Amino acid sequence: MLSYYSSLLVFGLLSSSQLVAGHGAIIAATGDAGGNGTALGISAAIPRTGTTRNPFEQDTTRFKGDAAATCGETLLAGDNDIESGTTAVLASSGGTLPQISQGGQLQMTLHQVNSDGAGPYTCMIDATGTGTQWTAMQVTTNVPGNKNGRNQDGAATSFPLTAAVAADQTCTGTVAGQSNVCMVRCQNPANAGPFGGCVPVQMAGNTTAPAAAAPAAGNTTAVAAKKVPRVAAEENGLKRAVRFFA
Repeated sequence: MLSYYSSLLVFGLLSSSQLVAGHGAIIAATGDAGGNGTALGISAAIPRTGTTRNPFEQDTTRFKGDAAATCGETLLAGDNDIESGTTAVLASSGGTLPQISQGGQLQMTLHQVNSDGAGPYTCMIDATGTGTQWTAMQVTTNVPGNKNGRNQDGAATSFPLTAAVAADQTCTGTVAGQSNVCMVRCQNPANAGPFGGCVPVQMAGNTTAPAAAAPAAGNTTAVAAKKVPRVAAEENGLKRAVRFFA
């Protein structure tokens, strides 16, 4: 009898441990202006062909624990640190981040590990790049799933996930030696999550300063008027010189 209850206890603990693991990962991202990257914490060494906790869920992000309000945690490395995590993204992406523009978009690949890594996903952006000041983004292409973020048919499958960048969006963060950085966070509504990830992105180019205003019509007239006496004086002087040498 004791062995029977012990078995039940072990089974229950194993089931619970599955629930608290991450089940959806942003394994690729690119901006409308180019560049590429991933979510923080993603490891290229993790295979994408199965649904079990080990190894397939090790680098997926869950927004719980001490970093729930910022960029969450993974089984593989604990809390997602923005500075070191962005450094790792740069190292794996050839020294670049996804490049976005005002009014553009961020295109991501969401890999659903198992049933509760499904959509729908909501996305938000932090202009400071610190993961502390989130503003909602419009999701234009979403991952299939029900209201609880579940879709059994989507297990071990990758889906497109696209978020629109506002026309007046700015990125002011400096992270891992990169300037003009924003942080984009996407998450699903799973009861055991939320699951998803944080993607560091960079605003392409610099915001162009407004061009200097042209002189008003009244000012142009005034400038022209000031030149008239000088021109007249020069003409009179020339006439006097001609008479002198005549």
